[in-house]
Amino acid sequence: MPNFYISPTGSGNKSGSDWANTAALTSMDGAIRKAGSGGTVLLAADLGSYKMTNSVNIWSGASFADAVTIKGVNSKTGADQEAVIEGTRPATYAIGNASGNELFKFQKGAGNLTFEHLQVNNTATAFRAAGDVANITIEHVDADNVAHFFQTYIGSGNKSASVTNLALRDIDVEGFSKGLIEIGYNSSNVLIQDVRADSERQDGDEFAMGVHITGTTHDIVLRRVTMENATDTTGGKYWNGDGFATEKGVYNVLFEDTIARGNTDAGYDLKSKSTTLVRTLAEDNSRNYRIWGDTTMIDVVGLNPDKRGGPLNGQNQIHIIKGASLTIEGGYFADAGSGTRVFLNEGGSVTISDVQVVRAATGALKTGTIGGLTDAMVTLVDAVGKNSAGLLPTDPLIAAPVVTGPNVTAPVTSIPVTVVPVVTLPVLQSPASGPGTSPASLPSGQTDAPATTIPAVSKFAGTAAADVFNGTTGHDQFRFDQTVNRGADKIVGFDTDDILVMKTALADGNGDGIITFGRNGLLDLGAGGGTLKLDLAKGLRLLGQTDDGFVYGNAAVRPNKSVEGKLTTADTLTGDAKDKATNAFFFDTDLNLDLGKDKIVNFGSKDFIISTSKLAENGTSTISTHDGVFSFHDGLDLGTVGVTDLSGRAVTALEFDGEQTSGGTHYYVYSLVGSTTAMPVIGG
Repeated sequence: MPNFYISPTGSGNKSGSDWANTAALTSMDGAIRKAGSGGTVLLAADLGSYKMTNSVNIWSGASFADAVTIKGVNSKTGADQEAVIEGTRPATYAIGNASGNELFKFQKGAGNLTFEHLQVNNTATAFRAAGDVANITIEHVDADNVAHFFQTYIGSGNKSASVTNLALRDIDVEGFSKGLIEIGYNSSNVLIQDVRADSERQDGDEFAMGVHITGTTHDIVLRRVTMENATDTTGGKYWNGDGFATEKGVYNVLFEDTIARGNTDAGYDLKSKSTTLVRTLAEDNSRNYRIWGDTTMIDVVGLNPDKRGGPLNGQNQIHIIKGASLTIEGGYFADAGSGTRVFLNEGGSVTISDVQVVRAATGALKTGTIGGLTDAMVTLVDAVGKNSAGLLPTDPLIAAPVVTGPNVTAPVTSIPVTVVPVVTLPVLQSPASGPGTSPASLPSGQTDAPATTIPAVSKFAGTAAADVFNGTTGHDQFRFDQTVNRGADKIVGFDTDDILVMKTALADGNGDGIITFGRNGLLDLGAGGGTLKLDLAKGLRLLGQTDDGFVYGNAAVRPNKSVEGKLTTADTLTGDAKDKATNAFFFDTDLNLDLGKDKIVNFGSKDFIISTSKLAENGTSTISTHDGVFSFHDGLDLGTVGVTDLSGRAVTALEFDGEQTSGGTHYYVYSLVGSTTAMPVIGG
C-alpha cells in the first residue's frame, strides 16, 4: 500500500512521492486520496515543526474499505516520532486573547482515518468534525494550550456534525480553556480511553468542561480518563467548570476507572440516561458528583470536595437533582471538612448499599431521603477546617476501594477489597480496536449496544505486615509496592487467571521473563520489599508493564515453545518465513487485560494461535476479522491481532481447531482455514 510523504516546508517537486519530494501539510486531503485505502501519510517529525495559521479541511476517506493512517515518523529511521504542529494561539493563555486557528477539520465525506504520533501546540481546536463523519481514530497524540482537542460543530452547508465510530486513545493535554472533548448531535459508538488533561486553570472561556457529551449522543465508553482543574470564574456568584458533563438527551454511557479532580464546579455533572460509573474517583471538586438523570454507581470514590466560587456553588460529595434516579452499590466517601454535606438530595430517588462514609462530626450527612443509609456506614472524625486536604482511614474496618487509573490518589488499606462485582451494564459494546480503528459499528437498525458482563476483579494490597491473602474464584490482582511492603507474605489460591502487580520489576538474572523461587520456596520481592510464598511449580512469567506496574502471571499457563503477546504493547510476532517449523502464538485472553494491538507476520499453514478464551462466539468454526483484525474478546476492549501470511497478505479468517485443558487452564486453538496440520498437544 502506498505511502505519501509530508514535511514542514515541502521539498523537491512537492509531489509527496518520497522524502526527497515531500508535500506540505496543507495538502492533507490530496495526500489521503493518493495514499488510498489502507495507505499511510507520513509526516517528517525530525525536520522541524509545522507552522500552521489556518485549518486543513479533509473531505476524503469515507468511501475507502480500509483506513488511511496519518502519523509522525523519523524521516531517517522510519520509527514512530511525534510530529510537532504549532498554531497561532498565544503560547501564554490570558482572558481576551485570540483563540487561535483550527487544525484538522473533517468535512462531510471524511472518514476511515487514523491519526498517530502528533504533538499539537497553541491551537484553538486540534480536531473538529464539521459534518457527519465516521470511523475516526486519534491515538498517541499530545497537545499543549488548546481551547478544544476534539469537537463536533457544524460547518457551512451542514445540518449535522455527528461522528460515528470514534476512538480517542492515549492522549495527554496540558492546558485547555473551553471543552477538551465535546461530542454532540447524534454521535454514537465512542471510545475515550487513556486520556489525561489538565486545564492548568485556563479561565475566561466560559463553561469550561473536560469532556462534554451533548445532543442525542449514545453508546459511549470512557475508560481511564482523567480531567483536572477545569475553571470558569466569569459567572460571578456561580463558578462553572466540570470534569465530565453529559446532557439530557444523551444515553448509554459507561465511565470506568475515570478521575475528575480539582474542577471548580462538578467532577461529574450527569444528565444522561442509562449512565453507569464503575470505580470512578472524584476529588477536590466543588460537587464531586452531581446527578440529574438515571445513574448507577459501582464502587466509586469521593474525596475532599472543596467549594470554590460564589454563594451558589456548594460543597457536596453527591448532589442529586429533583427527578434523578441514583443507585450506589459499594463506594467510599471520605472528607474531614466541616463545610461538606455528603448527600444533598433535592427530590431524586436514591438507594445505596455497602457504602462507607467518613465525615467531619461538625459537617452534614444528608439533606433529603437516602434509601439504605444507616449509622453503621458512617464514621465521624474531627474537622480539619472547612475543607479537608485528605484523609486516610486508620480503622481496618474502613476499607477504601483500590481505584485504578492514571494518577490515582485514593486510600488503600491492608485488607483485601473486592472492587468490581460481576454486573451486567447497560452500555456496552466496548468499541473494538485495530488498525484503522474505530469502535465497532452496531448492526443495522440497532440503537442500543448489547449488554456485556464485566468479570469480577478483586484487588489486594500488600503492607508492611505479614499478610496472608486468600484468592477468590474470580480474577484476583495482588499488588505490592516494595517501598511499602516489608512483610513475609503468602498467597493461598493463586489461580491461572490471577496476576501480581509489582511497583518495580522482580529480579530476572537471564532476562527471559521467567521468575523462579529460591530454595526456601520464597520469592524475594527485591528492594527490601519482603518475601512472598506462592505455590507455583514453574514460577511466574512477566506479562508486561502497565501504568500500575510490572505484571506477572503463572508461568505454567504459557504453552511450551510458544511466543506470547504482552500487555498493552503493540507486539509484532514473527513466524518461520519458509513454513518449515510449527509456531505457536499465545495470547492469555482469560486474564481480561488489554493485550494491545498486535501483529503476527509469516503465519503459515503449520502455525497456530492459542488463546485462553474464545476469540468469538458466532456459532461457526470460522472466525473472521473486523476492520482487518481479530478481536481478543467479544464485547470487551482487550486488544486485537492482525495476521499476515507468508506472502504478506492479510489473513481475514481463522479456523477453530478445538480446545484442550492442561494444568487447570482451558485453551482454544486456531489455524489458517484449510490447514491440515494436527492440533498441538498443549502441556504447561
